[in-house]
Amino acid sequence: MRIRRVLVAAALAGGLSLAIAQPAFAVTTTQVQWDLAGMAYLSFTDIDGISGPHTTAAVEAFQTDRCLDNDGIVGAETSAELSSQVIKIQQVVGAGADGMYGQNTENAVKSWQGAHGLTQNGQADAATMTAMNIQRVKDCTPPPATELGAAIVQIAQTENADTAHNREHGGYNCNYYTTALGLAGTGATCTNGWKTQAWCADFGKWVWIQAGAATSGINSLYNSFETYGKNHGTWHTSNPQPGDAIVFNYGHVGLVVSATTSNVTYISGNTSNPATGNDDAVLQKTISRSTSSIVGYASPVAK
Repeated sequence: MRIRRVLVAAALAGGLSLAIAQPAFAVTTTQVQWDLAGMAYLSFTDIDGISGPHTTAAVEAFQTDRCLDNDGIVGAETSAELSSQVIKIQQVVGAGADGMYGQNTENAVKSWQGAHGLTQNGQADAATMTAMNIQRVKDCTPPPATELGAAIVQIAQTENADTAHNREHGGYNCNYYTTALGLAGTGATCTNGWKTQAWCADFGKWVWIQAGAATSGINSLYNSFETYGKNHGTWHTSNPQPGDAIVFNYGHVGLVVSATTSNVTYISGNTSNPATGNDDAVLQKTISRSTSSIVGYASPVAK
């Protein structure tokens, strides 16, 4: 199990505040194990402060139950979800709601279990959380695609199959989408009159425009989609939805077609083409959602 530098800054009665840049308390392996044992993903005897496969498996089980990417890494989202669940338990049993399972919370849970006819093991296991009316396992069924998201997927799939548009013609990086957007490109000459430049972002922007999404602020840089998502409050790092832009740390962006709890399928332009060995096509690919190159997702906003 790898634990990233994240943290629980303060827990309030009803919610959790996170501070990542300047954490007040570092999330240690021991605390993660306490939280997992407190919810019966581990036993209390497993709390040893040592990362290992048993703890990683427990993290993955918790992530699966909470509809998070089950990569075994306690990053910001997993840390926040652990703390949020612990706070709910602490609030029910009357322990200090600090989001960190410990001896005081264990004792409070034991007392609560005894008062409610449950086995007094100090763990908020499945039966105890049910009695507490706390949701342990989320429904991970993805919501139906929005009308805008469905339109984006349909257009992207149409382009993927359109041989007049779905690959470069006329020279290196000469592509339909940069041309259709009316951009100048690099100024190099394409034999068919198209414009030339790296074009994965141009493909994504063009499809979003055709579907009716607002695209102000998106330019030909892949990370302009991340900026767009953050500016519009739609940036997220889990639960990709159809029509979302998927941003990669190697300088690439595509459009989400569909996702399961494990994989995400996307279509992107200027993509590695097995037929030629070049980054010269619109293609659809399916990858693991835990792929480390995925930075996150930006959902489109309708005009």
